[in-house]
Amino acid sequence: MNDMRRSAFRQRQGGFTFWSGLYVLITLGIIVFVGVRSVPVYLNNREVQKALSEVAQDPSMQHADAIAIQRAVARHFEAGYAADVSPRDIAVGHEGETRVLSLHYEVRRPLAFNMSLVYTFDDRARMTGGGG
Repeated sequence: MNDMRRSAFRQRQGGFTFWSGLYVLITLGIIVFVGVRSVPVYLNNREVQKALSEVAQDPSMQHADAIAIQRAVARHFEAGYAADVSPRDIAVGHEGETRVLSLHYEVRRPLAFNMSLVYTFDDRARMTGGGG
């Protein structure tokens, strides 16, 4: 009786079938596809963060008006090939005694058919050296 149960159990075990392998490959393919589509967006955001940070740390910008700061950021965007964002979107605000550059933007990239990937970024940089 016990041998019959073992035999039936062994027959039911299928292991890694063709369909389960296909499912794993399709799932991995989708993950890789989304990852490949996402990498340029995150690299671009890194350039945006770098531009904001460099302008915020520039001593000549500490008492500049918002338009001068936006122009400086625009020069950094052009040098770093930052896309998907406009320097006009940069807000210069205050948090206590510190000036803060902030940029909130959204990037949409088509994925397939009528589906898109939506990335939302909220970048901030504190200006060193006091307010204006």
